[in-house]
This record gives sequence, C-alpha cells and structure tokens, in this order.
Amino acid sequence: TSKVNRITLRHDIAHRIKDLNGKLDAIAAEKEKYKLNTTSIEHPVERQKTTSFVDEAEIQGREEDINILLSKLLREDNNDQGKGLDIIPIVGMGGLGKTTLVQLAYNNERVLRHFDMRIWVCVSDPFDEIKVAKAIIADIEGNAPNVNELETLHQKVRKCIEGKRFLLILDDVWTKDKKKWEQLKQPLKYGAIGSKIVVTTRKEEVAIMMGAANCMISLEKLSEEHCWLIFQQLAFLERKKGECEQLEEFGRKIASKSKGLPLIAKALGSLMRFKISKVQWENVLYSELWNTKDVEEIFAPFLLSYYDLSAKEKRCFSYCSIFPKDHWIEKNELIQMWMSQGYISSNINHEEGYECFQNLVMRSFFQNLEKDHWNDNIRGCKMHDIVHDFAQFLSKNECVTMEVDIVAEKLKPLDEKARHLTLMVGSDTEYPALDYNKLNEKNLRSLYVVSNTITSSVDGSLFLQLTCLRTLSVKGCGLRTLPESINRLIHLRYLCLKRNELEELPDSVCDLCNLQTLDLRGCFSFRRLPEGVGKLVKLKHIYTSLCYELEGLPKGIRRLSCLRSLDTLVIADHKEAYFDIGDLKRLKNFRLEGLIYVKGCRHLRNVDEADKLGLRNSQDIYSLTLDFGVLKKQTGYEDDSAILEALEPHHNLIHLYIENYMGSNVSPRWMLSLNNLRQVGLRGCDNCEILPFLGELPLLETFYVDDMGSVKNVGVEFLGITKREDDDRDDQLKSPNPIISSLYPKLKLLRFEGMEQWEKWEGSMAETENMGFIVMPSLQELKIWKCHRLRALPDFLRNSTSLKQLSIFWSEVLEECCINRTGKEWAKISHIPNIQVNFKYVQKDGIYVPGDPGTTSPSSEWKLDFSREFLEE
Repeated sequence: TSKVNRITLRHDIAHRIKDLNGKLDAIAAEKEKYKLNTTSIEHPVERQKTTSFVDEAEIQGREEDINILLSKLLREDNNDQGKGLDIIPIVGMGGLGKTTLVQLAYNNERVLRHFDMRIWVCVSDPFDEIKVAKAIIADIEGNAPNVNELETLHQKVRKCIEGKRFLLILDDVWTKDKKKWEQLKQPLKYGAIGSKIVVTTRKEEVAIMMGAANCMISLEKLSEEHCWLIFQQLAFLERKKGECEQLEEFGRKIASKSKGLPLIAKALGSLMRFKISKVQWENVLYSELWNTKDVEEIFAPFLLSYYDLSAKEKRCFSYCSIFPKDHWIEKNELIQMWMSQGYISSNINHEEGYECFQNLVMRSFFQNLEKDHWNDNIRGCKMHDIVHDFAQFLSKNECVTMEVDIVAEKLKPLDEKARHLTLMVGSDTEYPALDYNKLNEKNLRSLYVVSNTITSSVDGSLFLQLTCLRTLSVKGCGLRTLPESINRLIHLRYLCLKRNELEELPDSVCDLCNLQTLDLRGCFSFRRLPEGVGKLVKLKHIYTSLCYELEGLPKGIRRLSCLRSLDTLVIADHKEAYFDIGDLKRLKNFRLEGLIYVKGCRHLRNVDEADKLGLRNSQDIYSLTLDFGVLKKQTGYEDDSAILEALEPHHNLIHLYIENYMGSNVSPRWMLSLNNLRQVGLRGCDNCEILPFLGELPLLETFYVDDMGSVKNVGVEFLGITKREDDDRDDQLKSPNPIISSLYPKLKLLRFEGMEQWEKWEGSMAETENMGFIVMPSLQELKIWKCHRLRALPDFLRNSTSLKQLSIFWSEVLEECCINRTGKEWAKISHIPNIQVNFKYVQKDGIYVPGDPGTTSPSSEWKLDFSREFLEE
C-alpha cells in the first residue's frame, strides 16, 4: 500500500508541475505581448532603496467646488423646514475626489469653529442601519454601545446630538431605500439649527431619494491641465529641470489618459516617478495595456503600476484585498501578515516588509496615510475603493469576502482556489458554523473575521478544521475561551485575538511551533500567558498592552531567542514564579521600542534592578508608561522616588505617563532633560502635593494631570518661578533659568481632572510680566473636570491670545464664577471664543450665550486614556 501511495503522489506532483509550466508559458507570452520588462534587473537604479514617501498630491481644479461646499456648511439657514437638518449630497463617479473634497472641508478651520461636533461615518454597501447608528455614537463617545436594537441606538444618537450643531459626513452611500434613510434621519432632526449632513455618493438617485437634489454638488471631471498638474508634481519629483523639459511631451500625453480622474492622474504620476529614461516613458505611453479588453478601462493605469512591481510586491498588494473596503490597515499588522504567508522574509528587523510597504505607498496604492507626529513614519492607511476593486480583480477567487447577516447562517461553499477568507459579521448575527463538507479546508491559508458588534456566541469550530491556516485574526468578537484543540493549527504563524474577553490561553497554544506573532492587545480581563510559552521558538512579537489584569510574564519567555517585541513588562510581586527582568539580556534579538508599558514598578527590589530594564539606552522607545501599580495596603511605597529616579528613559522619548506613583515628589531629575517630550500624563499620584515644573521643555504640547488627590495649591512654581525669603523685603520671585523667556512655549492642551482637594491656582500676570516671561503662548485648550473646590483661575490667562476653548465640568465652585458676565472670574476669560460649562456653551465663537448651562452627558474627549495608542497600533 505504501508503494502504491508513493506512486500516486509522484503522479500527482508530475501533473502539478505540468500545470505550473503551462501557467509560466502563458505568463511569458503575456510578457512578450505587452512588452513588459524586468525593470529591477535591466535598470537597477530604478528601484529606489528609500524610506521616503510621496504625500497625497495637493488638490487641483476643485477651488470652486470647495468654496461652494464651505458656503453651504457655514450658512445658518436650513432646508429641512427648520428641523435642524441640511443635507448636502456630493455626487460623482469613482475616482473624482469626492471624499478628498469633503475631508478638506471637514478639517477647515472655520468649519472646526462653526460646529459643536463633527462626525465621520463610512457607510458603503450594503447599508446597515444598526452599523451606521453605532458608528455615529462611537465617533461621538469614543466607543460603540453593545446593543443591537435600532430603537435603543436611535435614542442614544438623539441624546448625543440633541441641541448641538453637528456636522455629519456619510461617506460612500449607495442605498436608494428611502425607508432606511428616513429611519436614520429621525434622531438626527434633534440637532440644533445649522446642523449639516454631507453625503458622498456615485448615484444621483441617492440625492433625489434624500430629497436634497436642489442642494447637490455634482463633481465634474478635471481638465487635462489639472490632471497634468497632479501628474507632474509626482512624476517630476526630485528631477532636474532639463530632464523634466525632455519628458514633458510624453508626460502630458500620459496624463491625458487620466480621463479627468485625479485618482488615475495620481497613480500614473507615481508610476512615472520610477521611470528614468525617455524610452521607458515612451513604452508606457504606447503600451498594449491601454487597449486590453480583459479588464475594466479604469484598471489599465493600475495594471501598468502593478506590472512594474517585483514578484513579492505583487503578492503583497493583491493580498490586501483580504481587508474590507474602507478598512483601516495598520502597517505593522499588514507586514506581519505578509510574513505569515511567506510573501516576504520574516527576518528580525522587518526591513523587507517596510520597503515593500513604502513602495506601495509611493505608487499610490494606499491613501489616507496616518503618520506618527513624532517621527513622521506611517502607522497605517486605507485603500481607495477602486484600488480595492483592482486588488480583488488580481486575486480573483483566491481572496473571498463573505457577509453574514442572518443568525447562525451557514457559509456558502468556497471555490477550491480560495486561499484567504474574510467574514464580515453583521450586527444581529451569531457566528456561523462552517460547512466543512462544502469547504476545502486544506486550501485555506487566512481567516480574517470582522465584527460590527461584541458578541459572546463565537464557536471555536469556526477555525479548528482549517488546519493549514497561516494567518488567523479574530478581533473584538467576544471570544471567551480558545479550545484546547487549537494546537491542530500547526502551520499558524500569526494569531490576533485583540479586544476579546479572554482571561487566559490554553496550554496547547504552546504547540503552535511556527507562531511568529501573538496579539492580545485590549483583552482587558486577560491574566496569564501559558507556562510553556518558551516552546514557541519562532515567536517574534508578543503584544499584551491594555491587558490590565496581567499578573506577570512566564519564565519561559527567556528561552524565546527570536523575540523582538514585547510591549508590556510586568514586574510581579512574587518574582520566583515569573519572568525576571534581568533575563532580558539573554534575549539577543529583543529591543525595547515603540510603545512600552511597564507595570508594577513598585515591585522592583532596588535601583540596580530598575537599571536592568535598560530604559536609558533604549533610543527607539517613543511612548513610555511607568505604572507603579495599585497599592494593596498603605505601606510599601517608601522607595517609589528612588525607583522612579532609576527609571530614566532615553532623551528621544516623545510621550511619558506616570501612574499610581506614591512618592511625595513626581519630579525626577531627568524629567527636564527630555527635550523631545510632546505629551506628559500624571495619574493617581495621590501623595504628591506639588506639580512638577515642565515649562522649560521646548516641545511639550499636551499635559494631563489626573487624580492627584493631595494637591491643594498650584502656585507659581508650576510655571518655574520660585519664592525666596528675604529679611529686608517682601517675598521676591526668581527663575531657576533666567535665560528662558517663554514658559511652556509649545503647550496646546492642558487638562486637570479629579483634583479633589485643589483650591487655589496662582499665577499673577504682573509677576510674570515683570520678570519678562511669556506664559503658555501656544495654549489652545484648557480643560478642568471634577475639581470641586477650585475657586479661581490664574491671572495670566487674561493675556492668552491663543486660547480658543475653555471647558469646565463638574467643578461647582468655579462654575458659579464663570457662567455669566457678573461672575468674578469672567474678566479673565471673556476673551476666550468658546467657553463650555457642564457641556453647554456659555460663549460660542466669541458670542455670549445667555441662559442656564445645565448639565448633560460628557463627550468622548473626556474618555481619553493615557494608553489609547496601544489599541490604535
């Protein structure tokens, strides 16, 4: 029998080789037909080894459209019979720049000042009323409610927007179902007069259905000249003038093939940026791909860019169709998924992955790039829906997306060529059971589950039969346990379980010998990693940030020789049972980088142990949280100050958060040497009576002070001015650094929250002026929340010309002084254009708003968590 099996296997392999050779012959014929060259070999200078990228081209030819839209947004009258609604449809074919136009208006400074709140929702097709309602609430409050009843959600929407002038963007609407639209519109009618809804759509029928045809803005195609301008600024980037002049004739002809679509002009400009010689430009201009009958006409420019990619880049790009349309794509996640599929090398430093991503960016396959503001690196992106359609066309039947909208719906059988499956689970849907009789589970390599709601009905059998999976992502799906039989997925390399309800993982996870990435971020109840984690010898990345209940790290981590990333370091109380920080030096490839959360700093035994963390030499950490841990008893914090002093980070640090520190002073000597700090947060430092002086930090933009229960007075020392006693005269003022003329020079946002004992905030305008100081010249927002005893604001606020927003919530004494023109603090703040008391404006755009401010529910801006970046990463 064994011999027969071997003969059969060889016969099968022979047939596969024959089929493969046939495919290669077909590709070679196609290459000859379309005159495609292996440019990376023939022209080695063409493939630029660079980490730079091209920003989105400036908008061209839409000046009149943007002015019309702004005028409609900023006018006070309403078309919906005074119901608080004004609907403005933006209509045009795909690729015309509808979303870009609306984004420009959405972020316009006048629009920012005009509306109380702005909400952005991508609707897409199909139109899901529950999904849209949840997205509106999530954009306002920071998270979506875990309910699926439409009436309940509409009541919540009404509560969120009632009495407020809002701007709602509904991007990419397709439905012509008037009933669904009327249902959505009902709660929105309770916004204030002047509220606007902007809808982008490809179909004029949608605008007519909404009854807003008279307000419609129809985008026309761009002129050839405007397409040329978009093309030119990309294609001629960093070229010499003489070279540009030689190529202009060909460039204008190529740009004319954009047919008025800025998306295509941008794609072509990005393509030609990589073409060096005149011959290459001529080849593109006269390529047979422009006349191909096998694809949609709009895909032809993308085909040119696609064929210009290397083989690995082609695979990586087409794989991106696994993400749903308008899905946010995190760069590091995407690169790790590519590696799990074997498309790129899984080397320790990910250089190949980063280069591939950057090249796709430079060729305009990605858009809506979001960058880290501290180093300008891209952290994520989206794909235009036309580009997404193109990626789906390339992947044909390999990448399959299924929408499951019926409770316990069985999945339809997959094509035998399917390799990557995306499940989009609707709001009222339980997770489906796979019909393995109809599914060739041996072929599937990726399962990516996208859920619109948190549910507790995930069935472990969803993926257990898919034993050839390399990539498994199940995010926010209410998963409470993983079955022991997870170890059947022996090929699994990428396992993402973010935002689930897991408390632990089964020990059998440690049998996944090929696993490279384990992502548990945002599993708030997660307590422990399995003891046998050291068996995962290929594991490179462990993400456990925002796992608040994590008790410690298992000792087996010290055996993970390939480990590169570990975003949470837990210093356990009972060290003998957990990973010892001193063992970090045994991990040769490990680097502290990115966002790092150190939990349990109080359990560091001494200064020497704190030094073992190596924070001082970790130049690639840009965000650091030092959490000393919640005290179980009111003792044991005597050494907090010495430990904090020893936890000195590298001077490259951008964000610093210190939590639950119980020393008497939260001003370590190293803090003022961190000249790159842009954000500082202090929380739960209950024994500190004095706030640290950070006014000399040249780049500090945001300063949060939360739950500092012992602070009673914030004096001039907060500004960096100290008092000295003198026998012959009154108290005099001095500065520790007389060279400094501006205190907190870049600070834009200052927030105080939960300062229960805080009574006085001193800061004499005369004192600072006499010493030649300018205080907080860039301050734009000041927020004071739950400071019940605070009774006055500092005098230096009178001179603050940059301050645009003052918000005072649940601070009863101060509220009485600020809610009307007769309050004793009004003279200090009357110049501030926007003043909110208890979530209602008493002054808006410089105009006094009479009446009782009352009380309403807080908005999402107060739900900011120091560590929120971890979930976004």
